[in-house]
Amino acid sequence: MSVSLRYRPDIDGLRALAVLGVIAYHAFPKCLPGGFVGVDIFFVISGYLISGILYKGHSEGSFSFREFYARRIRRLFPSLITVLVLCLVYGWVVLLPAEYEKLGKHLAAGTLFIQNFVFWGESGYFDTAANLKPLLHLWSLAVEEQFYIIFPLLLVILLRKPKFLVSAMAVLLVASLLGNVVMSTQNPATDFFLTPYRAWEFLGGSLLAWWHFDKGHEKDTPRHREVMSWAGVILMLLGMSLLTKDQPYPGWRALLPVCGTLLMMEGRGAWVNRKILSNSAVVWIGLISYPLYLFHWPALSFVHIVKGQEASSWMIMCALGVALLLSLATYYGIEKKLRSNRSTWIVPMLCGVFWGVGIFGLAGWNGMFHQRKSFELGKIEVAIKDDKMLGGLPATYGETGLCMLNMGGNGPQTLFVGDSNMQQYAPRIEKVVRHNERWQRGAIFLTAVGSPPIPNMTHLKREACKKMLPMMWKCIQEDKRIDRVVIAALWPRYFGQDTQYYHGNASAVGNDARNRAIEDFGIMIRKLVQNGKKVTVVLSIPFDSSLDPLASIKRGFWGVRVVLPKALTVESFNDLNGELLQKICETSRRNGAEIIDPIDYLSINGVCIFENEGIPIRYNYGHLRPGYVREHLMYLDNMIKN
Repeated sequence: MSVSLRYRPDIDGLRALAVLGVIAYHAFPKCLPGGFVGVDIFFVISGYLISGILYKGHSEGSFSFREFYARRIRRLFPSLITVLVLCLVYGWVVLLPAEYEKLGKHLAAGTLFIQNFVFWGESGYFDTAANLKPLLHLWSLAVEEQFYIIFPLLLVILLRKPKFLVSAMAVLLVASLLGNVVMSTQNPATDFFLTPYRAWEFLGGSLLAWWHFDKGHEKDTPRHREVMSWAGVILMLLGMSLLTKDQPYPGWRALLPVCGTLLMMEGRGAWVNRKILSNSAVVWIGLISYPLYLFHWPALSFVHIVKGQEASSWMIMCALGVALLLSLATYYGIEKKLRSNRSTWIVPMLCGVFWGVGIFGLAGWNGMFHQRKSFELGKIEVAIKDDKMLGGLPATYGETGLCMLNMGGNGPQTLFVGDSNMQQYAPRIEKVVRHNERWQRGAIFLTAVGSPPIPNMTHLKREACKKMLPMMWKCIQEDKRIDRVVIAALWPRYFGQDTQYYHGNASAVGNDARNRAIEDFGIMIRKLVQNGKKVTVVLSIPFDSSLDPLASIKRGFWGVRVVLPKALTVESFNDLNGELLQKICETSRRNGAEIIDPIDYLSINGVCIFENEGIPIRYNYGHLRPGYVREHLMYLDNMIKN
């Protein structure tokens, strides 16, 4: 027997508020910086409704797991299948092979409801920009489905001991909330993506459902409903207007939308609930909120993929219009019809199609669907995929992101220190020292992504900035074999107008902070020299967006083509970066260091090299690809020769 709850239009109104907040944030984040809290609203509503069905079914003795999950499949799969299929088809047209493989990976994960784990694992410095992942938004659906799978079983068990029900759920809620608050500062990606740290939001809705459906207050008129409803409105508005993506989230800040949602659901019958949330237009948006949520993000993502990160407002509005049309067609043409169809074949058919789509995604992930691509596009694909700087090398990573790598003999050691621009040289050094005898020179790499090897330089979100140079001195003190130190970085990155780095307490943007940072760098070099170390400073490789392999690709909504990239001259590179690099060069030499300027080796006749043997030498705008480094980049060879 099917269990259903008394229909509340104001809950559909809350769904409308949630989806509109998310869409506004994704489309125009500056207009509604905290619109992402709409996901938290959805979580609370889900916890309330799913628990309500369980409580009511238990009290009536009519609950069936089979019927419960069948209803979930009818509710979720039709629109989800449609979105996945359209993304798979359209992605074949506009994505590069490597991008399509990633889409296939995300799609396959989507059919197993583990997208949150996949995106959690991908979050980081080198990860693709979020809005270039058409299925990124499905992480929230994965969290919700994981809750759907686990929580009903747990609740049924708890219902056998009713006197422990509320206390057990309260303990789980508090544990999840505390874990969420702690993890929001220690590991924000884990806190954001993983279900245990989001469970308290569902459990809040579940406890409200217990009050309504298990304790018999479903039809009561709350005495202070107006106060609760308006308090909920205020909390939601505060969350959507004041929270930003740069703050740790969810953390304690998620209490704003979660408590706001609970108060508004408890304030049923209040003026806001009756006149605004239950308005027919608002309810209608709530009814299509699920397909609208599914479609809006891929539409926006594909626009950014084709038109770039700064797509025009007109393009954004067109994408939202397409998403709305697809949502309406899916809701009225597919979802409603399949949900109302009581055939016993509907659920098995939906499951078969759903997982069949997942198999296609798996095939795409493994490169079985090669797009229409030219020979030139194939060369670019080779470069983009050659991005594993330490692939196969036995590096050790610390908790803060520090990377240690030892290679070569047990004789004198050269210590290579720097950010990812130092790390990119590891394949070449490994090739040179591979056949060294035990008594010959070895190499030690100490690197940290996004961490400048400059004293007193910090970043709010990169703990390794504070750890790398102390670790360098520790290595030098403990390993007396180290007689050479090589330092490299993408130096201009840390002093640009959009920098988030600090020297001391001052932003590294200003000339004063920059000059003090370079002076501190010189003092560090002098100390190394005084300690008997031979120091070499490697200036930046030439970098620019025009050198990115993707810069030679022109996308359209109907496909991609390859064009000749704009050449970057040494003169234009120096116009932008020469003054800073010259200061670093002069300071380093004045304090006893040798200088290697990669531009002398990576340019010909005043033009920066874009490709070698027909293949781009970089995999992105600022990093050389390992294959090229390993075979052709020789200017550091002398650093490890006796």
